[in-house]
Order: sequence, then C-alpha cells, then structure tokens
Amino acid sequence: MGRENRDVGKRGEKIAAGFLKHRGYEMLGANIRTPFGELDLVAKKDGVIVFVETKTRVTDSLGPPYLNVTGDKARRLVHNAMFYLKRRGKTDAYWRIDVVSVKLNARLELEHIEVIENAVEDW
Repeated sequence: MGRENRDVGKRGEKIAAGFLKHRGYEMLGANIRTPFGELDLVAKKDGVIVFVETKTRVTDSLGPPYLNVTGDKARRLVHNAMFYLKRRGKTDAYWRIDVVSVKLNARLELEHIEVIENAVEDW
C-alpha cells in the first residue's frame, strides 16, 4: 500500500473513531496486531465488544468503501476478533463486527460516513 493510501486510511480511521465516540462507543484500542492481521478499532457499546473495520475512499470509481470487505477479509476479521477475545479471557463476551464506510473529498475532508452493524456474520 502506498503512502497516499495509508494516509487516506489513517484519516478514515481517525474520523471513524471520533464518529463512534460521538455515538456513545467506548474506544478500547486501535490498530491492534494479531497473527491474522490487524483490528482497526475495538470499541464497546451497550455491553457488546465491537470490532470495527474501517474502509475509506476518496473516489467513487470502485463503489462505496464497504464493498472492499470481501469473503477473505471477513474471515480474517473473525479470526482477529476471536484471537483478541481469547487473549483477553473474554470468550464468553457478546461481540460483533461492524464496518465503518468513510468517503472523503479530494482535500481528505469527510463527505459521507456510514456504520454497518453486524456486517460480518456466520463465517
């Protein structure tokens, strides 16, 4: 991934975290590495641990950002979440995986944001 893409991704994660905090989510961590990849954001809302995958785009040419969460990515997200829960002794906790889709303009300012709750299920 090029530097420009990383900058866009980091900007999207920062915007997503602020948006979620404003909606009452408690942030537990960001950019958490596991043997299976990385968890962008980990939060808690209403007693549920929420693993958040952020997808950010500047252009609409490939469709909305959330379309980037494919079957392979979804499986990795589940493995990441399960590893996180097991490592912290929370295997009995309620949890879900959400996707925050962030659309930025050319100046990297927020144009649109959407939260898709329970975006990844039954993998």
